[in-house]
Amino acid sequence: MRVAIYARYSSENQSEKSIDDQIRVCKKFIKDNDMTIEDKHIFIDEAISGSIVNRPGLQALENAAENKEFDAVAVDDLSRLSRSNHQMLTLVLKFNYYQIKIISVSDGIITDDDNSKLDIHVRGLINELYLDDLKKKTMRGLEGQKIRGYSAGENVYGYYTKPSGKLKVNKKGHHKYDGMVHKINPDEAEIVKKIFKEFINVKSVSKIVKILNKDKVPTKRGYTGGWNTSTVSRILKNEKYIGLWIWKKFKNVRDPMTGKRKKIPRPENEHLRIFKEELIIINKETWEKTQKRWNEIKGTFPVRKNSKNNNIKQKSYVHSNPPHLLSGLMKCSKCGGAIVLISGKGSGYYGCFNAKRKTCDNTLLAPRKRI
Repeated sequence: MRVAIYARYSSENQSEKSIDDQIRVCKKFIKDNDMTIEDKHIFIDEAISGSIVNRPGLQALENAAENKEFDAVAVDDLSRLSRSNHQMLTLVLKFNYYQIKIISVSDGIITDDDNSKLDIHVRGLINELYLDDLKKKTMRGLEGQKIRGYSAGENVYGYYTKPSGKLKVNKKGHHKYDGMVHKINPDEAEIVKKIFKEFINVKSVSKIVKILNKDKVPTKRGYTGGWNTSTVSRILKNEKYIGLWIWKKFKNVRDPMTGKRKKIPRPENEHLRIFKEELIIINKETWEKTQKRWNEIKGTFPVRKNSKNNNIKQKSYVHSNPPHLLSGLMKCSKCGGAIVLISGKGSGYYGCFNAKRKTCDNTLLAPRKRI
């Protein structure tokens, strides 16, 4: 019987030797049961979570299985295929369709055995529950670090982290401090203050970006493209600069097919709010002026029609980008539309823009000189 081997380890924190151990166990089983294995039929995925379907090694294994290149697939245990019970069962059904059995060496499960169906379901459920439990324990540990005043991995412009607490040796023999604490980075803090100052002095976000890139101010991660509007906007809305560090505001959800993550907001009652006076960069007065300016320009940017939960009303383009001195300052008393410079001899006439488009009956025109 021709057998393929699939091996996987989930994260960069795990040892690469895990792959070698899995292959060694599978090869021993193949040899003890008079089966054959070719080196080209050893498929591996390194540092990829078992909750992701689109793994290069797994896809190569499926393609080879579809071409009938082997009769069985050996894995150390079923969790190597997937930690998701649904995904693991889907793979089992797919390989059954290809008439290829899956051999889980450590679990003692062979999928073509009539008595294996219950074992497969139970093992898949255990693997999925393990993943859920691991997520909860990880989140609990990070929350504990935040409550004790340590960083949970935030990388914020204007701050840096330094080790704090006692230096200990962990179970793996690595030296590790109790945690990392945030400190103000003086150089970056000055740039943050400059961004806020320029914004409340009525400079647009795009103008601030041009100034930063012209002055060749380095970004936090040294991006070759320099500063952009989204980065500056996030800085101007970041409450951490006034000392309010809100954790668990969002949570990451992963697309099971592509592995891409996206942020979705958590309920407000789940937020962990911590005030750190020693990390204040922007004073309260500057922050309030900044938020006032955001409210003033709200709606002057294009608003997507199909955006979800959007209560922002798009302001008139004439109001935010006046082509003439009085554009946007006058409103039609009938329809509320903009009074604009329409046409006429001399310096021209002002009138209702909607009336020009035949959607308002206010046809009154006023000479520009008189206005």
